[in-house]
Amino acid sequence: MSAPLRYPWRCLLPDYAGVVVGLAATLGPLAFVHPAPSVALVLAAVAALFLVYFGRTVCRQLTHIELDGTGIRVRGPAAGLLSAAIRWEDLRSLRLDYYSTRRDSEGGWMQLRLRDARRTIRIDSELEGFAGLVRAAALEARRRGLELDVPTRANLDLLGLAE
Repeated sequence: MSAPLRYPWRCLLPDYAGVVVGLAATLGPLAFVHPAPSVALVLAAVAALFLVYFGRTVCRQLTHIELDGTGIRVRGPAAGLLSAAIRWEDLRSLRLDYYSTRRDSEGGWMQLRLRDARRTIRIDSELEGFAGLVRAAALEARRRGLELDVPTRANLDLLGLAE
């Protein structure tokens, strides 16, 4: 088994900064201005969304992914909810999607989706060692004769992992 893969601090820092700014912009007026009840309700609801986003970011920071010859395991802070494993022999599908943040397709991220009969594991490209993980998963999918869709094959080609 290789060393666990994690989301690096540098990719999570903008998320944490966004939470701080969002909470300051919503909780600050609630604490110091005392807005009208309807405005206070909206500010509290938006603050709650920022708290959920904060929780999601903490979970990403504490999540690590283990990869070996038998399969892939994702371990997170809430055992059961955020932990999952897929054995390579049970792999049913592999999909690699690209999400662009600009019209010219520059900037963006990829998401690997692995699925067996009961669960799906999603991993985004900010993960350290993402290309190696995709390479290993694609090799296992090919060994098992899984059919890869056209976008997945094109995205594998972008990573230099074409058949």
